[in-house]
Amino acid sequence: MLYFLIKKVKHISNNLINNYKNNGFVIVDDFLPEEIANKLEVMYSADNNEWECINQAKDQTYSAGKSGRNFTKSPYFPGKEETYNAKFWRSNKLESETENIFGEYFVPALKSISQLELSKFVRRCFKLDEGGHWRTHTDDWYGGTSSIYYINKNWVWDWGGILHWGADDNTDQLTSIFPKFNRVVFISHKNFKFSHFISPVTKYALNPRFSFNSFNN
Repeated sequence: MLYFLIKKVKHISNNLINNYKNNGFVIVDDFLPEEIANKLEVMYSADNNEWECINQAKDQTYSAGKSGRNFTKSPYFPGKEETYNAKFWRSNKLESETENIFGEYFVPALKSISQLELSKFVRRCFKLDEGGHWRTHTDDWYGGTSSIYYINKNWVWDWGGILHWGADDNTDQLTSIFPKFNRVVFISHKNFKFSHFISPVTKYALNPRFSFNSFNN
């Protein structure tokens, strides 16, 4: 699968908006000014972020019934008898401290790209260490659009923590998105089913994998 990568965008162009509308997501590199991107990296790396470990396990989310939030028609994603699970760390402290950055840079971009009258914004500051992952799920129940911003300056493919996206059909291929520093992924949930998972971070990863996520309506 192909994805659309926009390099060094200083404003939200019509090309970016069209790619988002036609393909359901778009990737923007060098999204934040360098000093803001560096500031976020320092904030996430601090020792006093009060991370809370969250382990999730939910039955029937892959079923076609009313509880089937993560149901997909694809035979290559989990079946109805499987259990959704995830393991990650979340920092409420960081979510509070990043409010101004999110409001100044992310909110205008989300509104421009999605072309939606957004009024509700949910921020999440996440960390994945060894074994941290999310099984296949969708986020469309959260709202109309979402974003994933990557914090790490150093990462490699086989450390895990990779976002993988697959279509809701018989396609047996995935799109994999590398968690590159100062990269953001904008995702549409209006007309697209974005079934995705994040692969487990390996024991030999040299540092945790950080992200700044938002779910918006």
